[in-house]
Amino acid sequence: MSIKWNELRHRSSSEVRGRLKQEAHQELKRIGFAKLRQARQQTQVAVAEKLNIGQGSVSRIEKQSDFLLSTLKEYIGALGGQLELRAIFPDEDFVIESLSPEKPVKKRRSRARAAA
Repeated sequence: MSIKWNELRHRSSSEVRGRLKQEAHQELKRIGFAKLRQARQQTQVAVAEKLNIGQGSVSRIEKQSDFLLSTLKEYIGALGGQLELRAIFPDEDFVIESLSPEKPVKKRRSRARAAA
């Protein structure tokens, strides 16, 4: 019998959930970009080529502790992955699909109309 995550999550005490969240954050800090890249069997040069930047720039990205989400998305994409951003609340989770409003599509006038 399968159990839904929301049901399982609410069975744990807030102390246990807090401890697990802290452990997850520590694990993310521990892995770092360089280890993630190495786990994907990629070199800095290969990632740099995919991002159209220099190897030194990849090195700087890997050493940063604060960066733009667009940088993270491109870096993960260069490793063959996809970045997913979630907002997690006590009662449900939301996947954030876009961090910026969609830009309106400009209609191009046809040459025939422009000449008329």
